[in-house]
Amino acid sequence: MIETITKTNQKVLLLNPPGTKPYLRDYFCNNISKSKYLHYPVDLLLLTGTLKENGFEVSFLDALLKGYSQENTLEKIKQINPDYIVILVGTISWHEDKEFLEKLKTQNPNVKIIGTGDIFLDSGKESIEKNAFFDGCILDFSDNTILKLIDRLSRQGTRDKGQLAIDNCIYRDNGSGPIVGEIKRLKGEFSIPTPIHDLFPLKEYRYAFSRNFPTAHILTDFGCAFNCNFCPIRIDNLGFKVRPVEDIIKELKYLKSIGIKELYFRDQTFGANKKRAIELCERIIEEDLQFTWFCFSRVDVINEELLDAMKKAGCHTIIFGIESANDKTLTDVQKRISSEKIKHAFRLCKKRDIRRAATFIIGLPGETEENIMNTVNFAIEIDCSFASFNIAEIRPGTNWSKNPDKIKFLPRNELEQIRNKVIKKFYLRPGYVFDRIKEIRTFHDMQVLLEEGLGIVANLVKS
Repeated sequence: MIETITKTNQKVLLLNPPGTKPYLRDYFCNNISKSKYLHYPVDLLLLTGTLKENGFEVSFLDALLKGYSQENTLEKIKQINPDYIVILVGTISWHEDKEFLEKLKTQNPNVKIIGTGDIFLDSGKESIEKNAFFDGCILDFSDNTILKLIDRLSRQGTRDKGQLAIDNCIYRDNGSGPIVGEIKRLKGEFSIPTPIHDLFPLKEYRYAFSRNFPTAHILTDFGCAFNCNFCPIRIDNLGFKVRPVEDIIKELKYLKSIGIKELYFRDQTFGANKKRAIELCERIIEEDLQFTWFCFSRVDVINEELLDAMKKAGCHTIIFGIESANDKTLTDVQKRISSEKIKHAFRLCKKRDIRRAATFIIGLPGETEENIMNTVNFAIEIDCSFASFNIAEIRPGTNWSKNPDKIKFLPRNELEQIRNKVIKKFYLRPGYVFDRIKEIRTFHDMQVLLEEGLGIVANLVKS
């Protein structure tokens, strides 16, 4: 259990800062939403219960969701008047985040600003050192690092020899240079206080795969049991630990009590531990919680027993990271799946009327345009309900980021042109549109189909 570090009469603001694009900054892996769907940040969500249980007055502001300008956001913060701000930042939005943070610190010189996000994974010390507005950062939002850091910042200048560093944390003490704690990535089981979902404007977030609203996030584990080269959430970087099933059921009952109808499991691989996943599904059925939900998983994890349990518990869509149809490429990036495993998994899902979403990476090292076009042909062959084609890049916290000079991609402009071809080939098929129309079950399904269609056409015209 998390040790308590009691504080009273102190305000902590959890902040998703403003931006000019629909940034998805959370869980150390950020992107730009292609269809302008936004969800509430799981990093900040998991901190809510820990902070509230320890006596802090916790508030949340999603300036990005609200469409606030930097000036609007600064005014809102002034009204809240927090003692501490935990702000989500990302490499993809850093040029805007930095500008905003400079203004924030100028307006609020006494507030302590704590960062979380992918910019701290590879160069956390440099990020704190070069940016005076940061008082510190946390590298794990699933433990009590935030409590220890706030406790340390509240006692600046009263140093105890040998007790300066805090695990999974970097901070400056009384104007000092960065003090870097040891990175400890644990495995096994962990427990946290139930996150406070109703701090977030749940009815205002939108999701491509939801079939019922409002939708809530839930995280049943932290990190990933696998080690793909391109992913910052791999086991060698974040470790892998799981929450007790009883804790999850407690959170689900709370979500039911506040009117949640749909769940988005944010686990990197739902079912990584099959026995535990089946136990969770059986408990959802036994408790008659009646949620519908979607999740991420892997084709080498699911089997018939697990899929049957998931379907009965309310699962309607699974998102799979496929990346490529090229078996050699999959081996090179340590994906550890094969095209045959992919086909088998998609057949099993289709048999159970579970929608199959797939993510692909365009231009993995060593791939040619021919390889990439083979991948889109494969996506058509396996009958994806949805497909996302993303251009390969080096992200902080990955195996690639350790030796970036050794990672070679096709030129970016060439990859963008190829991606346009891929999107046209996959989506602009009469058969695909007809199949998607057949899958419509709710008004939101129809709305998503129309918005995606318009978004694809707009992006193609723009490019």
